[in-house]
Amino acid sequence: MLPLKTLLATAIWIFVAQTLLAQQHYNAWFRGTWSVPVGKKIKIDNEFQHRRQNGAENENMFNRNLMFAYRNWVHYQYNDEVKFSLSPFAYFSNYRIIQEQADEAALPNSEIRFSAAVELQRQLFKKFHLMDRTAVEYRLFQGNHTEITRLRNRFGFRNDFTEKIKLGIYDELLFNVTGTTAEHFFDHNRIAIDLEYPVLPNMKFDTGYIHIVRLPSTSTTKLHENNIFLNLTYQLKKHSVTKTYVHFGD
Repeated sequence: MLPLKTLLATAIWIFVAQTLLAQQHYNAWFRGTWSVPVGKKIKIDNEFQHRRQNGAENENMFNRNLMFAYRNWVHYQYNDEVKFSLSPFAYFSNYRIIQEQADEAALPNSEIRFSAAVELQRQLFKKFHLMDRTAVEYRLFQGNHTEITRLRNRFGFRNDFTEKIKLGIYDELLFNVTGTTAEHFFDHNRIAIDLEYPVLPNMKFDTGYIHIVRLPSTSTTKLHENNIFLNLTYQLKKHSVTKTYVHFGD
């Protein structure tokens, strides 16, 4: 049996080698959300997403399709610090991440997804909050009949500079716990900065940047992604108890 130091050194060497070989990718993510409060504690969201990516021979993040999606959420605000969320249905049309010329002609793969999450928000200091979100996703891919269960956790901080302007910094780790091989237990990691600002009484946008280190399902070489995102949220009506929870790039 190999000693623990040898195994650890081998794991570190593989990680460094994968990082050095990592390719760069550029994306633009857009999402629109129509939010309908049902009473003071329940809210229903309908999300529409579209993502773009660079082509094989350029760095233009708007060049090619990456994803189209629709998803609904039911949120329950348990108290000022805890929120439970359930997504009973989501449909994704995922295009292949373009790493070579042949990827541009590949047909998209359809995905049905079911999700559940719990979000925590705690005020540490005046205008400064700790944020944590843990979620589980059950993903069904059409065509190859793959079923994957994925866990994700997002941890970060938010600073409310004013009543309207909020800035957040987050790190989110995603792991495949079923449906993939052991070397693809790690799915990807997201480091993000997000700026939120209301443009109308019932409409806000959040925009920012996400750096992703991803291990594609068909590769053992990590891919580095540089993503800008813009999310618009329209809430049908407003309640004073509504809390701020950021949902960038889900």
